[in-house]
Amino acid sequence: MAGRLAKDDLTPRAAELVLAACRGDAALERTLAGAPSPDEAPRERTDGPGQGIFVSEIRVRGFRGIGPQARLPLAPGPGLTVVTGRNGSGKSSFAEAAELALTGYNARWTRARHDVWKQGWRNLHQNDTAVELDLVQACQVNRTTIRRQWAPQDDLARGEWTQDDQPFDAGRWHEALETFRPFLPYSELGTVLDAQPEDLYEAMHRLLGLEAITEAQQALAEHRKRLAEIVARPHDRRERVRAELLASQDERARRAAALLGGDSPDLDAIADLALGAEVGSGTNLLHQIMDVALPPDEEVDRVRETLDLALGAVTAVATANAQDSLRCSEILRLAIQLQESAKDSHRDQTCPVCDLGRLDGIWLGKAKERAEHLARAAAELHEAADRLDLAVGATRALCVPVPEVLTEAQGVLDTTTALQAWQAWEDCVSIDDPVRLRQDVFERYTSLVQAVDQLKSVAREQIERRDLVWRPMAIALFEWHSQAQQAIADAEVLADVTEAENWIRKTAATLRSERIAPFAKESQRIWQRLRQQSNVDLGAVRLGGARNVELDVSVDGVSNSALAVMSQGELHSLGLALFLPRAMVDESPFRFVVIDDPVQAMDPSKVDGLAQVLADVGLTRQVVVFTHDERLVEALRRLRLPATVWEVCRGEESVVQVRLADDPVGRCLGDARAMRIDEDLPDALRAELVASCCRAALEAAAHARFRRERLGRGVPHAEVERVLECALTTRQKLALAVLDDLAEPSKLLPHLEEVVGSWAVDLLLACRVGGESGDLDVLIRDTELLAGWLQR
Repeated sequence: MAGRLAKDDLTPRAAELVLAACRGDAALERTLAGAPSPDEAPRERTDGPGQGIFVSEIRVRGFRGIGPQARLPLAPGPGLTVVTGRNGSGKSSFAEAAELALTGYNARWTRARHDVWKQGWRNLHQNDTAVELDLVQACQVNRTTIRRQWAPQDDLARGEWTQDDQPFDAGRWHEALETFRPFLPYSELGTVLDAQPEDLYEAMHRLLGLEAITEAQQALAEHRKRLAEIVARPHDRRERVRAELLASQDERARRAAALLGGDSPDLDAIADLALGAEVGSGTNLLHQIMDVALPPDEEVDRVRETLDLALGAVTAVATANAQDSLRCSEILRLAIQLQESAKDSHRDQTCPVCDLGRLDGIWLGKAKERAEHLARAAAELHEAADRLDLAVGATRALCVPVPEVLTEAQGVLDTTTALQAWQAWEDCVSIDDPVRLRQDVFERYTSLVQAVDQLKSVAREQIERRDLVWRPMAIALFEWHSQAQQAIADAEVLADVTEAENWIRKTAATLRSERIAPFAKESQRIWQRLRQQSNVDLGAVRLGGARNVELDVSVDGVSNSALAVMSQGELHSLGLALFLPRAMVDESPFRFVVIDDPVQAMDPSKVDGLAQVLADVGLTRQVVVFTHDERLVEALRRLRLPATVWEVCRGEESVVQVRLADDPVGRCLGDARAMRIDEDLPDALRAELVASCCRAALEAAAHARFRRERLGRGVPHAEVERVLECALTTRQKLALAVLDDLAEPSKLLPHLEEVVGSWAVDLLLACRVGGESGDLDVLIRDTELLAGWLQR
């Protein structure tokens, strides 16, 4: 990833986010938060189950169609094994048991719409249920046994699950089983394309080793969605908040609505409104009224006390003749100055007031003494007057002018009483009489305090009433403001995350295309082998961006949908073409694949292709195929492809036997020999049954020869099978094989007598009449000879 980032024109921040997302959620969170991201070790993979795993045996007891324990031995190595048996024989029970033992569940039951599939998991004739899977691993001597067993009272989800008698570690196997699942049941084979698109996508995507990139892409997408929601949230909510504000009569709400109506709302102004730093004009006036301040009571009391003391002092010294004493003091002062100026000229002075007395030395002494007494009295009077002036000034200073808010708030509430009281108090400044001032200023102050307190009480009620309406809107406005601020902060981060996500999405698509190419090529190769005479062509296989698998399917060169144009058999073939490349990757620890009933709905030509494909896979993998359709075995033998064939037979009480199967001719001859020596059969019935098996052996040999000859000449499978269906009797079938002509069965006997001998004609007659005319051992021996001649 670092190398690809270095080659692309990606911003450093986006590149940092890509690398952090690839390291994991914690690293991405730190990078988004701006914290340094330390170098982290790559995430370690958990220990898997090992490598080179083959199946050596499947043992089943009391499960599905199997009662007493039955064993299916398998050669633990590459090769093709086919397990055949009629429907209900118990063969699929082996496949389901192996899947259940290793994975813990069964795909058939998981996909079933009804619980009836799960209800019949325990065999009716055997309550003690156990399934065992013996595995052989490369480079290890001992086998591994995985076992699941249930007591009679256990349900399917319970029971004991062990590996070599130790608790089974499902977590150790989980990742490998999810990625390289080696089981393909019939329930999945027919629904590969019509299942949930993401199921097939996930199954194929896990093989590409891009989990870290996929997880990184998902993590970036989640953060991008979260950030986009945060960034878009204020825009989406703004109109709702604004509509609520417009419906209010509060001037703050109208102001906020106006701010929100702009293209780029002033977040600071909105914050001031929401937090109360900025209020509407009316509410602001109410708050100003609440802030109106009068002089503190302590200051008023102090001024009153100072004025009272000053008035008391003036009253004490301001007697009725206080002014005369002051004048007399002034006259004496001037007379003394006059006398002292006359003294300098050595002559006495006549009193300038009465012109009788003499201003001599005796007078001067008395005058000075009286003048001093009058001066002291004048000083006390002056001091009291000064104190009174100061006290009056301080009292007048209390009477501050009327606050403008009392006038401005007239439109909000009635301030008349407070305004008049304050004006009357302010008018006290013009009172000259200290005594009247003392009386009026404090009386008017008391009235003013009452008026202001009453006005503030009314203002407080209005503020509380307005705030009661405004508070929820303020909270909503503040929440929007917080979201808007967060959106602004996250917008840049969103751009970086979006750039990183777009880059990693494009890169992941490129890597998917590069890594899926080998799988797609192998699927195309397998499809070419399976399609045979189909006119449906499979092109590119791609992992789409919508988490689905895109198949380039065309019919006669025209593109179309696979589900729309493919038959069920073709869908099965396509399912195999998509499954096998996934199961065959070198990274898979499993060297085996188990396929249940892939032949259903396939026409004969596709069965030949399937046989060739399975044989090819068997060169490097252990392939175990379960089928009730004999056509696959017949095709393997006809095409001389190596395979081991096991036949599953089910008897009474769900007793299941597994035996190596001969070819159909050998199997029929074996049945004939077994009936020949069965002493419990009546002679007539024994003869008829032996003759029936001999006829079946000759018909099987004739079918094999006819198919080989016709198909070898390039005749289509469908035509070959149609002709075979028209041959109803043994002679007609032999005529097809020997003479290649269904219309000339009468020529068969002369031809056999001429080419093979008369014993061949006698044999056909003996088979026809039921073997009554001769020795049964001879009948079986001659049947084997004629069948051998037909097979050459």
